[in-house]
Amino acid sequence: MYDKICPYCKTALSQFYNTGMLGCPECYKAFESEINSALKKIQGAIFHTGKEPRLNEEDKKLLEKYRFLLLEKETAGLEGRFGDMARLGGMISELAEELKRRRLI
Repeated sequence: MYDKICPYCKTALSQFYNTGMLGCPECYKAFESEINSALKKIQGAIFHTGKEPRLNEEDKKLLEKYRFLLLEKETAGLEGRFGDMARLGGMISELAEELKRRRLI
């Protein structure tokens, strides 16, 4: 039998039928047609209502650095340091890509 898989977290639909739990918010979209009536019975809603995952130390540091760089770029702009703004903008862009890959922004 074909077992549908969430494209984001790779959770199988059969896991939902066995445990009543999904692997991530994207599972709700991936399995929508199969699970809506069961979800309504189980949790009273057909949308994700879970908590945000806890961040590990590395993720916290990356987010802190991102916020710091944004503030530095804003300060550079207010002080007319446009070369610094461009340099910081590049650093922010690179860091933003990593944060997006980790689904933190």
